[in-house]
Amino acid sequence: MISRRGVVGGALGVPAILSAWSSVAAESAPVDGPPSLDELLKPSRVRSAALSPNGEKIALLALQDIDGKKIATVTFLKAADPSDGPKTIRIGSINVERIAWANDERLLIWINNNSVASFTSTGSRIGASFGGLSVRRILAINVGGGDEVVLFGNKRIKLRENFDLGYVVDMLRDDPRHVLMAVWEMTRDALGVYKVDVYTGEAELVEYGGATTRGWDVQDGRPVLRYDFNNRGSVLSLYGRPPGDDKWTFIRKIRRSEWEKMDFEVLGASPEPGVLLVANRLEDGEARILRKFDLRTLSFGETVSERLGRDLEDVLVDEKGRFFGARYTDDRVVYQFADPKMNAHYKAMNGFFGNEANVYLTGASADGQRLLAYVYGPRMPGSFFFYDKQAKRFEALGERQPWLTEARLAPMEALDVATRDGVKLRAYLTRPLKPGPHPLVVLPHGGPEIRDSVEYDLFVQSFAAQGWMVLQVNFRGSSGYGRAFVEAGRRRWGDRMQEDIEDAVDQVIKAGGVAPGKVAICGASYGGYAALMGAVRKPGLYKAAVSIAGVSDLLDMLAYEREDGDDSPSYKYWVETIGDPAKDRAMLEAASPVRNAAKVAVPVLLIHGADDWIVPARQSRIMAKALRDAGKSVQHVELRDIGHRNWDEAAFKAVLNPAIACLKTAFA
Repeated sequence: MISRRGVVGGALGVPAILSAWSSVAAESAPVDGPPSLDELLKPSRVRSAALSPNGEKIALLALQDIDGKKIATVTFLKAADPSDGPKTIRIGSINVERIAWANDERLLIWINNNSVASFTSTGSRIGASFGGLSVRRILAINVGGGDEVVLFGNKRIKLRENFDLGYVVDMLRDDPRHVLMAVWEMTRDALGVYKVDVYTGEAELVEYGGATTRGWDVQDGRPVLRYDFNNRGSVLSLYGRPPGDDKWTFIRKIRRSEWEKMDFEVLGASPEPGVLLVANRLEDGEARILRKFDLRTLSFGETVSERLGRDLEDVLVDEKGRFFGARYTDDRVVYQFADPKMNAHYKAMNGFFGNEANVYLTGASADGQRLLAYVYGPRMPGSFFFYDKQAKRFEALGERQPWLTEARLAPMEALDVATRDGVKLRAYLTRPLKPGPHPLVVLPHGGPEIRDSVEYDLFVQSFAAQGWMVLQVNFRGSSGYGRAFVEAGRRRWGDRMQEDIEDAVDQVIKAGGVAPGKVAICGASYGGYAALMGAVRKPGLYKAAVSIAGVSDLLDMLAYEREDGDDSPSYKYWVETIGDPAKDRAMLEAASPVRNAAKVAVPVLLIHGADDWIVPARQSRIMAKALRDAGKSVQHVELRDIGHRNWDEAAFKAVLNPAIACLKTAFA
């Protein structure tokens, strides 16, 4: 199977599987016109898909409406003919995350539950409120159901002590009976590695980490790299264990900030003993590339894959650890394959969707002849497809939200933007289905070190359904375009990064199609900050600004991050990214919306989760006070039991409803 290393998932509260078969829920009749917010937020039906190592079986994990309840189901299909006798079993009324084949006859199901439940001796039904923290477990079942076990089922203390028993370190493809898992040992205050039987659920200790161990990398079922951090997480100690050696050897100690600059990440093993495939940014290099790393000599080897001006995102390896392909993003997902013949197959898959979607490879048979893909795009929320290379057959397996048809969703186009200082940026413009002119919503992304691309976006489609154009800009400071592009945004919050957004808006307006005087800006996290600074800098451009979990005071935010110490990784990151309060105070004040509230001349909506610990809710509270004190129009919405991310349907609705209402008023 093509796989990503380091699977994380799991579940609490595993009910017994019901023996009854269920039929796949029938879909309602097609609906015309832009979708409602309820339709956009309706939970996805198909959650995950997996192809067995021999390529003969496909499993689909879904959430179905059965007898008025949300029931998790698994459907087993024959890869040779998915329509030939599919069988569906009910897992129960419980939240499911994903599935993976442990071997050709056992399927693993990651389950997550926040509900309160009672402890049992077997651990099959475990729970507590735990302040709303998710508790995860992994369930193993036979093909077609039956013989279900909870992994770690023989370790009752582990089941009671651990929130997350879903950390699979390695799938152990050479040992079909076991997987390698990590679990926190309360009595030792350390992580332990266990070999877990997927037939019985029994776990056997392999080894303990040190007191500060936080993870491992594995080759041939054996941990070969170990990561230890100090208590603050600011210093990493790296240990290695070459083939044939049972002792861990200290490699080096490095500050986390230096480690992050190296951008070193193990992405997979290789067939060569002691050699790993790693992502790395050369000291004098621009982009993140794929290289070999030799544990025996502790040195980098040859470059395996690189793409000019683009950062490596992930790697695919086959059953033997051989390099299969590397993933990058241009406007859409692209791959570089080890076998040139695979390029033709991938081109055909993209052509199937008119080269308008992202074809994301998620699995393959051991012989590489059968592939599983997750396909998504601006007008496709996501579907799983099966591809047979020999038969050149591409089949749809299941859609996440089948009621959101292509005809109902708004198209997106890529734009080249020329900035005032001559730099070329990439931006994306989504136009509503009906002819314009249209109001324009500027939607800067969060991070800021992430990026937008041609893909399905809930915020974009929610706004487009209202009849509004949506503009997304990969301003300087965004990731994906190499080191220099990211660093061009460092310490340029409030000026250069804002200018990039303004230049893109100006270009779109000049191109035509924007309703005169109807432009607003909305964003979340860093995007919320950019929305507020947009209102400060360009009061004549925007009709309203919506900040969702946004930063408003850079000095106050730095003080918050400093609570963990001057050497904490997060504080050092903020100082490098925004500025040093001891040296750059004037710059930070000028770039803080809360200290420039008097310059705001448009209505402002502030939305923040009360449980946000990444950008604390105080950031919106002090901005609301500053605007009120300055006599400005402001609405402040603070949402209970909502954090910075990982929102559910109710949270998205609580955020989007007031945002849409604010923008409607501004555009009236």
